[in-house]
Amino acid sequence: MQLRPSIFHQTIETAVSFIYPAQCRVCEKIIGIESVPYVCDTCWTNIDIISPPWCEICGIPNAEGICADCATKPPQYGKLRTIGIYHGTLQHLIHLYKFEKRTNLVKHLGQLIIANLPNDFSFDEYDYILPIPIHKKRLRERGFNQTMLLANHISKMSNNPILMDALIREKNTSPQSSLDREARQTNIIGAFALRRSEVVRDKKLLVLDDVYTTGATVREAVKVLWNADPMEIDVLTLARALNPV
Repeated sequence: MQLRPSIFHQTIETAVSFIYPAQCRVCEKIIGIESVPYVCDTCWTNIDIISPPWCEICGIPNAEGICADCATKPPQYGKLRTIGIYHGTLQHLIHLYKFEKRTNLVKHLGQLIIANLPNDFSFDEYDYILPIPIHKKRLRERGFNQTMLLANHISKMSNNPILMDALIREKNTSPQSSLDREARQTNIIGAFALRRSEVVRDKKLLVLDDVYTTGATVREAVKVLWNADPMEIDVLTLARALNPV
C-alpha cells in the first residue's frame, strides 16, 4: 500500500526534525519534537487569544456593548467572533499552513479554535458550517482550501455538518492579502454565487474563515447567502488583524 504524498512528506518531515532539530519560526530558538510543529511550546502559549470585552456584533476587542461602526452601519450577520489576534505566533502559523502548505498544522489550529471558543458562542446554535470557498483555479494551485480543512476538523469535534456546495467562488479574484484596504472592498464584489439555495432556507448558518482583515470577504459572502432566506447567519474566524492596511 502506497502512502499518500502528504502523509509521506509529513512522516519524513517529522523524522528529519527529530534528527536535525529546527528553529522555532517565531523566536528562532532551536527546537526538537514540540507539541506543535515549527514553533516552540513557549511561543504557542503566547498566542494572543481575544477575550472580553468585545463588540456584541462584530467582536472587535476592547469595545463595550456595540462599537461605533456597528451602531452606525450594522453588518448583515448576527455576530462575528474570532479566536486570536493576527500577529506573532498565530500569524506565522497561518502563513506556514496557508502559503507553505504545512497542512499538518490544521489539527492544532482546529484544536486552538475548539479550546478557545468565546463564552457567548456555541456550535449547537447552527445547522451548518459554511467554509469560505476558494476558486477552482486557486484550489488547483494551492492543492487545498485552508478553511475547508479547518471546517472538517471542527465538524468532527462538534458534530456540525459542513455545507460545501451552497456557496461557491464564481470569480477568481486577486488574493485579498496582496491588496490595500480600498482595493479589497471592490476586488471581492461578485465573487460568490449560490447553488441549491433551498438547502439553507430557514437554517442557522455559521460562516467560517481563516483571517478577518477588513471584513470585505465575509460581508460579500453573507450578502449572497441572505438571498437564500436563511434564518440566521453568524461568522467565526481563526484570526483577526486589528490594524489592517
